[in-house]
Amino acid sequence: MDTLFLQVLNMSITASYVILFVIIARLFLKKLPKIFSYALWSVVLFRLVSPFSFESVFSLLPGNTQTFNTDIATSQAPRIDSGITVIDQAVNRALPAPAVEASVNPMQVWIALGEVIWIIGIVALLTYSIFTAIKLSNRLKAATHVYDNVYEMDWIKTPFIFSIISPKIYLPTGLSEKEKEYIIRHEQTHISRFDHVFKPVAFLVLSIHWFNPLVWVAFILMSEDMEMSCDESVIKQMGNGIKKDYSTSLLALSTGRRIIGGCPLAFGENNTKGRIMNVLHYKKPAFWVVIIVGILVVVMSFGLMSNPQDSSLTIEDYANKVIDERIEFLAGAYSIINREITRLEKVTSFDHILPSTVEIWRLEYRLQPDDINNVLLAGGMNEIDGWITEDESMGKPMLVFSYQGSKLQYLGMMRSGEADFTKISGQEMALQRFLEGKGILPRVTYSGNHIVVKFPLSSGETSQLLLSQPVLQGDEGMWCVERWMDGNGNLYYEMPNTDGFKADYYRELQERVDAGIDMSLLDPLQVALDFINNELGQRVTLDKLEPINNATIEDFYQTPESSYIGYISNFTVDEFTKSSFHLEQIEWLTLGDTDRLRELDIDPNYMMPNGFYIYQNPNSYPMFHQVTEETEYKIIDWGAEIYHKSVNMEQFIESLEQYSNYAPPYTVVTKDGYVISITEVYVP
Repeated sequence: MDTLFLQVLNMSITASYVILFVIIARLFLKKLPKIFSYALWSVVLFRLVSPFSFESVFSLLPGNTQTFNTDIATSQAPRIDSGITVIDQAVNRALPAPAVEASVNPMQVWIALGEVIWIIGIVALLTYSIFTAIKLSNRLKAATHVYDNVYEMDWIKTPFIFSIISPKIYLPTGLSEKEKEYIIRHEQTHISRFDHVFKPVAFLVLSIHWFNPLVWVAFILMSEDMEMSCDESVIKQMGNGIKKDYSTSLLALSTGRRIIGGCPLAFGENNTKGRIMNVLHYKKPAFWVVIIVGILVVVMSFGLMSNPQDSSLTIEDYANKVIDERIEFLAGAYSIINREITRLEKVTSFDHILPSTVEIWRLEYRLQPDDINNVLLAGGMNEIDGWITEDESMGKPMLVFSYQGSKLQYLGMMRSGEADFTKISGQEMALQRFLEGKGILPRVTYSGNHIVVKFPLSSGETSQLLLSQPVLQGDEGMWCVERWMDGNGNLYYEMPNTDGFKADYYRELQERVDAGIDMSLLDPLQVALDFINNELGQRVTLDKLEPINNATIEDFYQTPESSYIGYISNFTVDEFTKSSFHLEQIEWLTLGDTDRLRELDIDPNYMMPNGFYIYQNPNSYPMFHQVTEETEYKIIDWGAEIYHKSVNMEQFIESLEQYSNYAPPYTVVTKDGYVISITEVYVP
């Protein structure tokens, strides 16, 4: 069922492109016979029912005809591929990734729910149409036979055709002979063109694609084109002299209803105003116009029925495109007359990161300028025998490819300096970061349980770790640090100390834990502390850690706020850039900071008469901070009651300037690299 449902979605999306194209084409065909626009709707029908087509270089479709892969429900990284990058990236970021602890993939749940709603819609529409058809059929048994397949009834208000196998024409009573002639000719034209078969089939297809509003629009417009083309056929057969009488008949028989007796399988007159205007303005086109427009309709039909040709580039083609972009960048400085790929080799490939294989290729090349003497070698550029090579600070280009079936897909470019590509774990980490940036993978390596741990760096900046359970969830699962973020929002990925795959490394550690070895890995705070002290080289104690248990990924990606205390100097206002100041950090020590007081050799009995001590490290340097328009300022109001009051930046600067020999310390809170608040500290 999943495969069928996804295939219907793919056909509906492809047909939507065709419907939009036909709607636009109708505007240009407005003054031409409606048979041309009516013919184009057959292409829409083809796209709605056929999962297969042929490829052509003349295809008019803008994207991929297989937006949803059949394995999207079970994929660890669900993604669509419409061929339109902006849409793909937006949707792929929103698609839910599977959780380790979940029994089913969330995409399976959503697809199953969609299937249920889809089936309910189909059953409702078909049940309604069958019920009304049976009801109408019973009522038509009382019709009076006129001749051949023509019948009359008193209660019907508009003529229509009913039945597919043996179509009958039903007329309201009281029509003049002239009106009967027009109407019967009109309905017989429908029958001769098999419209009585085509429209029920179109309604059946509409019932399958009921969820797509464009298909409803197409059904309505197709019905209008069908009726108008029949009107034109009658005028063509009987001459322009009947236009007035024919239009009068249409007006007299109009009911404003698109379906007869509530039955969508019987159809009659609708869109009376549009049809009358079309009849009155109809002119038989010249033969050469019919030929030209007919050819154009055939060409458009061919272009809409065919899929875009698979013009997949080779890996070398993509490498040359990267070089072309570099040459274009250098064009303003000097001209390149020759280029050569000196190395293009596959570094590695992975089968476990995406549903399809992902490959990393290393690219090296050299360029020959028209005059080497005009080249200023900079930024890692080297010259060898009149050719230049480039060794940027981030390293050589690393091209990333994947496959959809057998079709090569270029995902983008990394640089060799972004990770240690000599190790498999380094390659995995670089690829994880790259695919997350492209919105192809979720922004977490391991789904399941997470803990966020905030901690201070030696600079006073607050950073945070994301800890996950990479192998086993629950009390018996080990913990690891998979990434961390500093106070400026910069993200760092942790690469385990192994030359092999990360999964194998953590599986071995889990086995040690299961054997009663390295039991500290079961304590996430101890894992966090070991990482901070040993990997980051920061001196932090357990009591300084602030854990967020049962954290979500969103918790981690909230940049932490950092709080500093110190003296502000050199507050500079700049109207063109952000205003800034320097902060000379201090430590506000209280009687409870016994270890730190002992470390600094401060005797609280003699040096802390007011219960606090301000320590300023003589070896520290002022910190540079920038404020924004949203920065909040609070200073102390030394009135009868001492309290903090909010001021603007100009008032804050005035308060700073009033101090000459002594200035109070301030608490400065930053986030994402900018100051969000400055608060004056009360000093007794």
